[in-house]
Amino acid sequence: MAIILIEEVLMGLDAVKVSLEEALTVLDVLVEDLSPALGEGLRTALEHTLRQPLRSRLEVLEHLQATVDARAA
Repeated sequence: MAIILIEEVLMGLDAVKVSLEEALTVLDVLVEDLSPALGEGLRTALEHTLRQPLRSRLEVLEHLQATVDARAA
């Protein structure tokens, strides 16, 4: 039973990881496609308010996945 629960947790974490990676990809495309007229300020705002927090959460998630994997072994 515990193995099944751990597998479900890992599958859920994988789904969250994929979603975070997709969000980062979309933001990367948006930043690349911004018109120079919109200015560097918007790029900087997107970086600080969205991209960096998403990257941080992705790092935490990867650490959590590694911890669960290690405990499952």
